[in-house]
Amino acid sequence: MLALILLFYFSIIPRDSFLIYNGKFKMCVQVQRSRAIILDYCNAHNEWQQFKWASEGLILNMGVKLCLAVPSKANLVPVKLSPCNRTSELQQWGCKNGTLVALNGDFFLHSADGRKSQVMLSKTPNTNSAWTIYGTKDGLCSKGYEALFTIGGNAFGAPCEFPFKYMNKWHATCIKDGDEDGRLWCGTTADVNKDSLTGYCPVKDKDELFWTKNHWTGDLYQINDHSALTWYEARKSCQQQNAELLSIGELHEQTYLTGITSSMTSDYWIGLNNLDFDSGWQWMDNHPLRYLNWAPGSPSSETEKICGLMVAHNGKWKNEKCSQQLGYICKRANSSSDASVIPSGRMVTWITVKCPDGWVGYVDHCYHLNREPKTWRQALLSCQKDGGDLISIHNIEEYSFVISQLGYRPTDVLWIGLNDRKTQMYFEWSDGAPVRFTKWQRGEPTHISDVQEDCVTMSGENGFWADYFCEEELGYICKREPLASLPEEAETADPNCKKGWKRHNLHCYFIGQTPVIFSEAKSFCEANEASLTSVQDRYEQAYLTSLVGLHSAKYFWIGLSDVDQPGTFNWTNGEHVLFTHWNARMPGQQSGCVAMRTGTAAGLWDVVSCEEKAPFLCKQWAEGVTPPPALTTTPPPSCPEGWSPSPTRDICIKVCIYLFGSKKNWFEALDFCRALGGDLISFHSNEELIMHHLSVASPCFADFEIKIIEDGWIAYGNKEYYFSNASVPAEKARTFCKRHSGDLVVIESESERNFLHKYNPYIGLILGLDKKFGWMDGSPVTYEAWANDEPNFANDDENCVVMYLNTGLWNDLNCGVEQSFICERHNSSVRPTVAPTMPAPLAGCAEGWLWFDNKCFQIFGFHEDEKKNWSDARTDCRNRGGNLVTISSKAVQAFLTMHLKNISANAWIGLNDINWDRHYLWTDGTGVYYTDWGKGFPDHHVSLGDCVFINAKPERLAGNWRNQYCKTKKSYICQKNVDPALPHHETTIPASGYVPYGNSSYSLASPKMTWEEARRKCRSEGAELARVLTPYVQSFLWLQVLKYGEPVWIGLNSNMMNESYKWINKWKLKYTQWAPEEPKEKIACVYLDLDGHWKTGNCNEKHFSVCEKYYDPTEIPEGPGRCPMFKKNQIPWIPFRSHCYAIYPGRETWSKSSMKCSQLGGCNSELDSPPPKSSLLGNTCLVSCPALERGLVSMSFLAPFSSTIL
Repeated sequence: MLALILLFYFSIIPRDSFLIYNGKFKMCVQVQRSRAIILDYCNAHNEWQQFKWASEGLILNMGVKLCLAVPSKANLVPVKLSPCNRTSELQQWGCKNGTLVALNGDFFLHSADGRKSQVMLSKTPNTNSAWTIYGTKDGLCSKGYEALFTIGGNAFGAPCEFPFKYMNKWHATCIKDGDEDGRLWCGTTADVNKDSLTGYCPVKDKDELFWTKNHWTGDLYQINDHSALTWYEARKSCQQQNAELLSIGELHEQTYLTGITSSMTSDYWIGLNNLDFDSGWQWMDNHPLRYLNWAPGSPSSETEKICGLMVAHNGKWKNEKCSQQLGYICKRANSSSDASVIPSGRMVTWITVKCPDGWVGYVDHCYHLNREPKTWRQALLSCQKDGGDLISIHNIEEYSFVISQLGYRPTDVLWIGLNDRKTQMYFEWSDGAPVRFTKWQRGEPTHISDVQEDCVTMSGENGFWADYFCEEELGYICKREPLASLPEEAETADPNCKKGWKRHNLHCYFIGQTPVIFSEAKSFCEANEASLTSVQDRYEQAYLTSLVGLHSAKYFWIGLSDVDQPGTFNWTNGEHVLFTHWNARMPGQQSGCVAMRTGTAAGLWDVVSCEEKAPFLCKQWAEGVTPPPALTTTPPPSCPEGWSPSPTRDICIKVCIYLFGSKKNWFEALDFCRALGGDLISFHSNEELIMHHLSVASPCFADFEIKIIEDGWIAYGNKEYYFSNASVPAEKARTFCKRHSGDLVVIESESERNFLHKYNPYIGLILGLDKKFGWMDGSPVTYEAWANDEPNFANDDENCVVMYLNTGLWNDLNCGVEQSFICERHNSSVRPTVAPTMPAPLAGCAEGWLWFDNKCFQIFGFHEDEKKNWSDARTDCRNRGGNLVTISSKAVQAFLTMHLKNISANAWIGLNDINWDRHYLWTDGTGVYYTDWGKGFPDHHVSLGDCVFINAKPERLAGNWRNQYCKTKKSYICQKNVDPALPHHETTIPASGYVPYGNSSYSLASPKMTWEEARRKCRSEGAELARVLTPYVQSFLWLQVLKYGEPVWIGLNSNMMNESYKWINKWKLKYTQWAPEEPKEKIACVYLDLDGHWKTGNCNEKHFSVCEKYYDPTEIPEGPGRCPMFKKNQIPWIPFRSHCYAIYPGRETWSKSSMKCSQLGGCNSELDSPPPKSSLLGNTCLVSCPALERGLVSMSFLAPFSSTIL
């Protein structure tokens, strides 16, 4: 009857609401109209007795939408209701010791008497101060506040704020008011009318409004590109919608998702994670990680980066700190089509199988572990020769069997059947079985660049997996069908065990199939001279998982509980707790008895009510086995200097304080302790916690004799170090160090690494031409400390080395990345006051290469069959002794641009973001000091647009950079160092003083003159002040200006052109290079300044000038081809240069004339240069003006048509 009453109670109150029950008086908290709080008979229908946790520790009453509060923090102050205010310390409630409700942790909710008595604060709690949720034994915090993260709306996914005010009414739940579609929504601030920040509430039903359906699989995806949540918040949002963060198991699914996100710019959290510190990467929804799509250089081995994201524009995966705020993708899988997850709770028919000699049976297969070293392929053939295959593992139970019953050793490294030999980054079992289970090692799986890690091993204490080089010779495990199945009654008893018991190591185990409560299971085991099983290590746990994991029951009792000592779990047989295997969120604050899970969570431990009925596991010593003697007290261990023995366990401890005031977060502290050969401390009793709390902290680097010397360097031993906080590329870091008589640091020992590692700096290790690392100062490499899977030579351009901030382990990276750095010098170094420098003689370039700024350059790929993709272009440049070009300054950019005039195709340069998405680096490791992106670039909507080219055509865009797909074939520019064996020849200037370029030749005229004087000077030489019509000419002339170090007049002005800036030969101003805020004057003359920009000045100012002689041919030869044949009633086509023109004397708007030209196969004419008067127009006039381009006037029009296509 009681169960029916409680069921009725829970069905009539909201899911997250509760009644606050006082067990002493058997009454519930009631709100009065005066807002006072009293005790009264419990009534689940009464909203004035219903409460819920709200934001930031508030307790909200559902009836009046106000919060529990007090007027002040004082003993016996009455508790009342007040408007909710999450910033008020007088409304901040929490739980203590399970059933106490405390205000800020030191005043307690209390009732002095029974019915109608007022609830108040008490400084000293007693039995009157114990509160539970009505109908349960649980404290109020067992039904704590859960943030509801909004979907859509304008609040970037922020959680609902309860209560919130809308239309002058307070709401404690999501509402439908005012929504056209009747959907639940909430405010994310307290006052919606004021702030207008809202979003839709998550729902668990099958509503598909915010979801995109993959019609091939039936899976639903929710792409939250305008949200900004942490990884944990994003996962909670998905779970609130009966979904999970995205998992990707198939190539076609990745392709589909990349397609629907490629036009977006956000990065998205996905369900990929490395939250389990003992194992590797995994999906949150138990899907196997069998498909990889890591971005180059990922995953990073930095400890804090344990959450996975997907880059929108290319679908690649990266790992990042879980606290980053990003968008996210939820997935609601179509369960009917999902074959990758094994259903839980299925019934397994246990049979005894007959296997060949040396093989071990489990469920319906036979297994054999062979330690004879073979390559993966040889191992596969060996297994197939024996009628089987390399092992495939399909669930945690089979995996546990392998670890516990095949003789597996912690030192083993064994081949299994998983591999991606057929399709890179897509793992399959060699026997063709579906991949339903994976168990990767920490940091795995990941492919090392240039090494085909296509085969998988299991190794280590846990038997976790890693991808590995297939040609390595290792042991292996085979799996095959059994010879026959034996009848169950023919099963023989395990040696030295009673019938029905199973032997493992020194113990026998019994599976009690009948569900009973915990105390009954304990009594049954003890009656059979056994105990409920204890679990002493991971191998015993693995055995038990293999024994019961596939059973249809949900739980099996084991012998752990906190019944005798609440809060501390002990084994019923008195053994020490040396090993635990808790499920997520366990044990938390829960009290009770412990049961082992089956199904998809097989082997994990849950705390459940001791009155629940479940099967159980008994354990006893095997017959003839002598139990080991009781543990005797051993003397405290000898601890290293600076460490202290623990008073409670055989361990050494060290409590750290830090030099330079640098504290660590949890991840950094973990890495630091492990780097010292230890781990963060664990506590196993309240007494132990108190004892360690009294331990004395000491500096963790107390053995380092450190002093700061006069120039800011730190002396340690016989060396001095400089720690730079500035982040610069490696070349600048080394220049700084050498200027101060040092070099980038050389690390020669573990102690030196521990001293230096917290600064995340460049160190002096660099990759040589032989692909081997060496110290920059020539010191031999006698010590190495690489991070896991490093060096990986990602993108084949990671030639420098840094130390990770948290661990001090080393990582290779592109030398152009801006990092902090450490300089090192010996304390005997002499510090010169001035570093003398002697300019080196100029070296030269080989034939065909262009010299500039002490580098050699050459453009390749003039013909279509010579063009290459970015990677092949880089390889070709390296084969020629150089690399793809690095454009490190505006001067180099100008030099290359002036030479682009000679090629017809765009050209690859060395810039790319292949390794680090949206962080562009030069492939030769030079720092990025200059860029010249075209408008709208870099474009991250371009799928896989990771490589950069420089525009050669069209000429108006010449010199601009754009990113594009790296597999596209283009021309390319190589760069290499000058050759000291070759002389450098300066360009000679012709006797005329005019340097030819294009169809013109140019001369810088001196002395300084006014603009008009400069023009007369040019005309006296048969020239004119220069026009700058293209980026090519601009670059050519600016380099001459830089050479002479003076600005020059050019042939642009407005004082002769009716206040309109035009070239003095009346050509239109189609290309400009104005400085910011120019032109400043309506009437002025223009000069090209040293910064490469055009500027206006008074025409009477005096500057150098540049004269131009141009040689446009008077008659440009006709191009090949011919114009369309004349037809009756049609306007004839007239050839001119390389085009055909049809002149229509009628009058039309621009839009209609454009349509007519398009229908004829032509386009409206735009003349690049004034044609000879007799050539084309006759009496017909083509006017170019803004009004015409907007189609506002009617004019005669021209229809040009390319003659080359006929």
